[in-house]
Amino acid sequence: MSKPTQNYILLQETIRSHDYNYYILDDPSISDSEYDNLFTELKKIESENPNWITSQSPSQRVGIKPESDFATFKHLKQMLSLANAFNEEDLISFNDRVLKNLDISDHIEYFCEPKMDGAAVSLSYENGILIRGVTRGDGTIGEDITSNIRTIRSIPLTLKKSKHSFADLIEVRGEIFIKKHEFELLNQQAREKGEKVFANPRNAAAGSLRQLDPAITSERPLAFFAHGIGLCSGKEFTNLQEMFSVFSSWGLPVNKFNKVATSIKECLKYFQEVESSRKKIPFEIDGVVFKVNQIALQNMLGEIARSPRWAIAHKFPAEEALTEIKNIEFQVGRTGILTPVAKLKTVNVGGVNVSNCTLHNIDELKRLDPRVGDGAVIKRAGDVIPKMINVIPKKSKRSLQVQIPRKCPSCDSEVAFGLQLEWSAFDRVKSKAIKKFSSIYEAEKYVKDNSSLDLEILETRLDTPFIKCLGDNECPEIIQGKFTHFVSRKAMDIDGLGQEILSTLIKQGFIREFADIYMLKKYRSELESMERFGKKSVENLINSIDRSATVELYKLIFSIGIEEVGETTARNLADHFGSFNAFQLAKFEDLILISDIGPRVASKIIDYFKKSENQISLQKLMGCLKIIDPAHNDPQNIMKFSGQQIAITGKIEPMSRDEVKNLLITQGAKVTSSISNKTDYLIAGENAGSKLDKAEALGVKIIQNEEINSFLND
Repeated sequence: MSKPTQNYILLQETIRSHDYNYYILDDPSISDSEYDNLFTELKKIESENPNWITSQSPSQRVGIKPESDFATFKHLKQMLSLANAFNEEDLISFNDRVLKNLDISDHIEYFCEPKMDGAAVSLSYENGILIRGVTRGDGTIGEDITSNIRTIRSIPLTLKKSKHSFADLIEVRGEIFIKKHEFELLNQQAREKGEKVFANPRNAAAGSLRQLDPAITSERPLAFFAHGIGLCSGKEFTNLQEMFSVFSSWGLPVNKFNKVATSIKECLKYFQEVESSRKKIPFEIDGVVFKVNQIALQNMLGEIARSPRWAIAHKFPAEEALTEIKNIEFQVGRTGILTPVAKLKTVNVGGVNVSNCTLHNIDELKRLDPRVGDGAVIKRAGDVIPKMINVIPKKSKRSLQVQIPRKCPSCDSEVAFGLQLEWSAFDRVKSKAIKKFSSIYEAEKYVKDNSSLDLEILETRLDTPFIKCLGDNECPEIIQGKFTHFVSRKAMDIDGLGQEILSTLIKQGFIREFADIYMLKKYRSELESMERFGKKSVENLINSIDRSATVELYKLIFSIGIEEVGETTARNLADHFGSFNAFQLAKFEDLILISDIGPRVASKIIDYFKKSENQISLQKLMGCLKIIDPAHNDPQNIMKFSGQQIAITGKIEPMSRDEVKNLLITQGAKVTSSISNKTDYLIAGENAGSKLDKAEALGVKIIQNEEINSFLND
């Protein structure tokens, strides 16, 4: 190696060392001007010798051309979610489960760390060189944001050499965040420029990572802390304490507030210390994470689907704030239901600016009796959803009570008040009878011959009171909601059709029904000339629409927006019928036999397909799509629980019941809400109750809480 080349490599290492001192240790060893001189010298050498430049050079953090879109990347090892504890009892229960599963009666060590409120990422290093940065995504697949990750100065492009050898390949998991004072400065600069300010540091960090132009990301004060690993090849660690020590020696930033606790009592003490000093900590946190320190014990405990059994997040109590009610409005959803929404004087609750709060339904409106000018206590349930928990009446003369609208606020159509039964008495009785007899003929005969039993079977059922617009497809808000749902991520997943753009396309007549979305490519030139559009954005939109044209059957069923047919019900329907045509032609008695579909949902489905406008619209849509159903079309796809009926009862931990239910459905199970002699398994959590007794009496196989992981994954 020539001397000039050696000097160039040495200069790179010197700059990296100063970057480490400045961005990670927060202890610069030279002045800014001296650092600038070194960087200028580096760029001069590279301009004279461009063939020397590698992607690991400090000069190459920014300079990559803007992305047209982010590619997706499958994590080498899934990024797991954490189960939550909301109080001391939850944490103690977690510890008891850990000790029980490990068959340990004594204490074990936990690694404690503040739970960062930022954006999770996974960084892949190959022999010490950064090769990829990926967002968390859905835990299995994320977006490749390597060009943006490279702009973050606290993330080393090349790991520091130390006494610890590098892994052949390692996924370093961590959090991208913005410190509180830098967030305030960022917003101050935005205000001065007349730009939009960010609601909180987490949103600012996540938004910065998804900039298509890395130069924009480089201007944001992003920082990084490592908090775990995914796949690790060619390197082993004994415990987390050792792992983070090695990370530090490699130049990876590690949270200085991390600590090892030798018992659950020490964990609780750590939580109290962090909670009491939360406001002094320079970055946003929303709780504390506790992990079993010994990696061998982690491996013994294993995972339950998406959550490790060896870790838990102890969340801080949801924060509350007092604000003023400015107005109460009624918003129209895609099904026509009018929902009361409180417009509030903007207030910051747990780091999020809240100006709207849904009141859910008429019962809740009557219970709270909110009026314009009253005070309102707002709480972010689970640190996510704003909820009005109390109203403080105005001391002086209060405003008039909120009046329930008699006309739709969007289209002025008549409204219906929902306290009535929404399916025929005969269908309801028949639905009960079908489950009792082997044939539909016998069921119908039973109902007709035993009309005196109607009163016994038919009980008056009053649903939660609701108000519904009768304008149907003449109501602008119903139309907007219908298309917003259709293009959403869990439905057809068409990126680029946000609410404002959809509204514009609907108003200008480009979109009147679902199939029109797939005709937009015919109007490329017209779209490119419209406000909010450009050649590149139109191209991206059309590509997204083309991708969505190949769709799984359950997603299509979910996307068309049949009332009360959610994602799980759509999966059950797709699994049962196997084709959209068979589903569309289904009769009430066919539907009622499907797991979790009662007479109400069955009636909604029948009513949807009875409408001639829906039939015409769907016929056009079918001509635009290629529908796939892996469960029926792939002979190799033999699902673990295919055809089995499984019920769930009690409190399931650390996963939620919905998570367990969805996993079972994706593996072909029919998840039921009741126990019968047709039930194959009952998953019984804590406080299982009468369902467990009935299952035992019927000889149904019982899966206890601690057996769920092996049941789902083995």
